[in-house]
Amino acid sequence: PAAAAVAAPASVASPAAAAADFAAPSDGGGAASEPRAVSASELKAHGGCGEGEPCWVGLYGRVYDFASFLDEHPAGPTSISDLGGADGTVAFEHIHNEAMLSEFDDVLIGRLEA
Repeated sequence: PAAAAVAAPASVASPAAAAADFAAPSDGGGAASEPRAVSASELKAHGGCGEGEPCWVGLYGRVYDFASFLDEHPAGPTSISDLGGADGTVAFEHIHNEAMLSEFDDVLIGRLEA
């Protein structure tokens, strides 16, 4: 097969498969549950990224709330907040790789509905 410009880690078959591998935080403590479905409209509604607001970003079929990371991001908060409420996979993979997201399992909201 032809090589892709940006290859996903060998352990990731597709964005949908990757989303299925992650468990969302549970609502009431205890064990994590299956990732919940997040619609595009719900993602958009939580993408304000203002002070004290959620900052949901879709990446590789999963949705993360990066609000707590905005001020820690080495390139500054704007590079994340500009992606708030949308699928930022293309912009993300220009700079980062999917494997980096393992550091953000604690802010995983769920899987983005197709």
